[in-house]
Amino acid sequence: MVQKKAEYGAGPLFRAAGTVAGVMMGSALLVLANALLVVALLAVPFVGTWPAVVALLPAGPALAACMYAFNRLLAGQETGVYRDFLRGYRMNAGQAVKVWTPYLLVLAVVGVNLAGLPAFLGPANPVEPALRLALLVLGLLVATAGLNALLLLSRFSFRTRDLYRLSLYSFSASKRVSVGNAGILFLAATLLLMTTAYLLPVVGGTVVFLVCLNSRPLLKLVEEKFTAA
Repeated sequence: MVQKKAEYGAGPLFRAAGTVAGVMMGSALLVLANALLVVALLAVPFVGTWPAVVALLPAGPALAACMYAFNRLLAGQETGVYRDFLRGYRMNAGQAVKVWTPYLLVLAVVGVNLAGLPAFLGPANPVEPALRLALLVLGLLVATAGLNALLLLSRFSFRTRDLYRLSLYSFSASKRVSVGNAGILFLAATLLLMTTAYLLPVVGGTVVFLVCLNSRPLLKLVEEKFTAA
C-alpha cells in the first residue's frame, strides 16, 4: 500500500503556530479599531470616565469583526485574520453598534453606581458589601449577554431584537457556555484589576478567542434550532 506523504504545514505544530499568529493579529486589529478608547483611558484622570464610555461604542463593531475572524479560524475556513476582520467589520458594523449600545449603557450605570456607593451609603455601611457584590454580578451578567449577542451577530443574520432575546436565551439553553464566558470575563477583569487596565489591548484578543472557542456549542445549538436547513 502506498502511503500518502503529509503535506507541508498540515501538522499540529503548524496549526498551533497559525492559531497563535491569528490571535496576535486579531489583538492588534482590536487595538487599532479602538484607538480612541486607548486615548480616552489615558485621559481619564483629567476628564473623567464618561469620555471613555463614549469611546467604547466602537468596541462593539470591533468585537463582532474579531469574533467573525476567529470563528472562521476555528472552523478552518479563514482567508487570513486580517481580511476576515475587515470583511466582518464591513458586514456588521452598523448593527453591532445598535446591539452593543444598550449593554454598554447598562454597564456604564453599574460602574457609576459601584464608584458612588461609598459616598451614597456613608462610611462603614454594613449594606455596602452586599450591594457591591450584587452590582458586580449584574455587570458580569450584562457583559456576558452583550458578548453572546455580538457573537451571534458575527455568525448569523438575525434581527437586532432577536439577538437581544437569543443573548438571554443562551443563559438557559447553554449554561456551560454562559458560565464559561462569564468565567473568562471574570478572570480577565481580575487580572486587569490586579495589574493595570492598560494590559487590556494585550489580553483583549486572547479573551475574544477563548470566548469564541468556548461558545462553539452555543453557535451549533442556535444554528440547529433557529436557522433554516
